[in-house]
Amino acid sequence: MVGLGGQPNHNQLNSSGQLPQPQLLSMAPAPAPHPYQSLGYFTGFPEPVMFSAPKMQRSRRKSAPGSDHIKHRRTRSGCYTCRSRRVKCDEARPICERCRKGKRECNYPEPPPPKGSGASGTKNTAGASQQPSPSSSRDGEDDDEPEQDTRLDPIMDEDEEEPESATSQTSAPNFPLRKRSSTTSSFGRPRVFSGNRQGSETPSYEGNKSESPALSSGVIGAQTPAKSPFPDVPTVTTPSRPDWAFLPRELQFYLGYFYENITHYHYCAVNDADDFFRSILTSLALRDEALLYALVGFSAYHHSMRNPSGKINEFLQYYSRSVTLLLECMKKEMHTVGTLLTILQLATIEEYLGDWVNLMGHQKAAYEVFSKLFTPQTVMQTPVGRAALMWYARFDVFISIMGGFKTSLSREWFAAPVDFYESRAAEETQNLAWKTEACAARMRQLSQEMSHLFAQGAKQEVTREEYVAEHRRLSAVWEEWKSSWDPALQDAAYLVNDFPGDPTPGPDDIVNPFAPAVLFRPPLFASTLMACEYHSISLMHASQDAVKLSEQDRARLTEHARAICQIFEAVELWPHSPAGSLTVLQSPLAIAALYLPRDAKHHMWIRRKFAMLESIGYVRSSLEETNGFPGYTKHNRTK
Repeated sequence: MVGLGGQPNHNQLNSSGQLPQPQLLSMAPAPAPHPYQSLGYFTGFPEPVMFSAPKMQRSRRKSAPGSDHIKHRRTRSGCYTCRSRRVKCDEARPICERCRKGKRECNYPEPPPPKGSGASGTKNTAGASQQPSPSSSRDGEDDDEPEQDTRLDPIMDEDEEEPESATSQTSAPNFPLRKRSSTTSSFGRPRVFSGNRQGSETPSYEGNKSESPALSSGVIGAQTPAKSPFPDVPTVTTPSRPDWAFLPRELQFYLGYFYENITHYHYCAVNDADDFFRSILTSLALRDEALLYALVGFSAYHHSMRNPSGKINEFLQYYSRSVTLLLECMKKEMHTVGTLLTILQLATIEEYLGDWVNLMGHQKAAYEVFSKLFTPQTVMQTPVGRAALMWYARFDVFISIMGGFKTSLSREWFAAPVDFYESRAAEETQNLAWKTEACAARMRQLSQEMSHLFAQGAKQEVTREEYVAEHRRLSAVWEEWKSSWDPALQDAAYLVNDFPGDPTPGPDDIVNPFAPAVLFRPPLFASTLMACEYHSISLMHASQDAVKLSEQDRARLTEHARAICQIFEAVELWPHSPAGSLTVLQSPLAIAALYLPRDAKHHMWIRRKFAMLESIGYVRSSLEETNGFPGYTKHNRTK
């Protein structure tokens, strides 16, 4: 099977040495698996294993009725990689058996200092002065605590046997926090940081005194992208940088890295009118320990990907700590805004890692918390509510399309942002941010309506005639949305018409990325991304037409695919593209790959692009390399 990540099978080549064209799909009201199960349209997720055909599961040994329950002792000495994967580590040195077989980096925690030593005394002093976190009171009980059903499942290799106590390695180092005066956060929870700042209380995750990661892992100035000379979309609020000087130096460093290098594009958000991800989210993280570690973990992950000497175990420690704290909050039913944002941040990390099982669990948990905190009438009243809705709705629509079922959020949730942003845009006619948000909100609303129709067709809730009529209506509305963009969002003065250097396509290029008028520079860069989304959603919607596609229709779909590839490569090569912008475009590229000619040149071009995306941190699952695109080769009817 030919996938984006593997070489083509020579048996699949036709007489001319080319791969056959993919069969186009129909979406009639019949109960069939959804064709986009392997595309990851909205998020670029790898193939969703929970929607694939069931596989034989290895049985787990269970206690016989009436027998005594055997408690499994957790070990604190396993390697960080096995801990993060929630599997048992054999603790072999210098590399454990699982890491050796999986060719993973294997790092062990430093041995504890001798009792009575100065380092131990300093650590104990910091720990004694720290206000207890939701999990700190339980740390001493973990060694003999039986396994809980709420823990996440282990991430197994294909050739590994499932251990009896697969979830025994979930703990992560608890980093002491500098203290400051205790206050109550806006979430209704005490601040987790209190007391006076003392340099001697700053720990490192290596168990000794160290400077910030910038000093311990090499100078990263060369890897930090230069600031774009073009301003971004004007924001409604411009809060100053939050004060996190009371935190340990490691956390200060990664929050600073997040503030300076991570953008809303890393979250696949085309615009951020409230400057939520850069300023508000970092401020809220200072009030919620679980969110803090999730945010720091996301920053550490990107830092390790950019730094040649970066170590993944630093990110894994923060991620594991956040998961542990989140589980404690969920057990206590502490449903706060901080809890919701932590869940969404962890889901975003898992999207980058291709961790489907945990992402689905966090998506369900996010809905439980989100529906208790907000209503369609209140969610748009604050910047936090608006960002949380956009963040969750993206996961919701994507998973509904992949699974062939309706979204968790009703249509009222998608109509509320459209009404809000259109009202703001009408009041502030010169504000590009509101116009961009209104356009993007309408795009999300139409995407939700499409996913609703696809779910109705898959479950045979509508007749074929009703399905065809609604599909045509949505097609017309979709084209109307594209043609009705505000002229300010298409101002030709902001088009990029020339590239520096020698803008000549190479022999391996399948499109001309240097063509004029492909990109808009900031503050209209979001228009570039929405144009790419337009082409990809057009492909998705057309593939679900219950009417057989003509040759003219097929040619039109190929043109949409080429337009996506042209935008993607232009953004990649333009030196002023904002950081993280390629992350937004990876999922449209996955759809476009299905409609390109199946020859070696196009195949290798796609492979190079996805290899580049993995090099910047967006991992594609091995399922795609093994199975190709099952949605187009096994599950769907031909036309």
